Amino acid sequence: MNIVIFGANGGVGRCLVEQALALGYQVTAAVRQPANVTITHPQLRVLACDVLNADSVKQALIGQDAAFATLGANTKGAITLYSAGARNIVQGMQACQVRRLIFLSNFGILDETAQGMRGTALLFLIKRFIPHTLADHRRALEEIRGQVPEWVVVRPMALTNAPRTGHYRIAVNDLPASGTQIARADVADFMLRQATSNDYLCKVPAIAY
Repeated sequence: MNIVIFGANGGVGRCLVEQALALGYQVTAAVRQPANVTITHPQLRVLACDVLNADSVKQALIGQDAAFATLGANTKGAITLYSAGARNIVQGMQACQVRRLIFLSNFGILDETAQGMRGTALLFLIKRFIPHTLADHRRALEEIRGQVPEWVVVRPMALTNAPRTGHYRIAVNDLPASGTQIARADVADFMLRQATSNDYLCKVPAIAY
């Protein structure tokens, strides 16, 4: 399988690259600063790409079977990276006939409810302190819905650098009961599974331990 990962230099993006290569995928790491990609592998292509540049996004999508987006933005002030990046990726996928997109988002973008004091507090805090980020993630979701034939928008809980376990809980509309954390490596594990699974197509699953 040929896949492209937009934002491959980020924490989840790097895990995606490593795990996809271990599965034998042909991986294109589409990043703004190729020199920062420290992984080398015969099946890895590193491509200079800015998701805000539609032409470079389209070039990265040529010949791909699926696209992954793990974009990262400064959380202060107004943010448009997620929605603008999603728009360019969607348009590039349409032009290159790429059907499947797995997009990393954030918990708090839906009308989720949480169970337990810690989960409720975490949901309250994220909506209070990064409202601009959540708003742009919602706009990104709207860019994807109805425009991509096969998509999954993933809502991880608070991210950690713990090792991959391959075991986590998933909630489609709300949040996993009492779940507050998930390792970046396990987020990548879940996202990669969606490249070949139809279980969560056109859904916005949340994941946590």
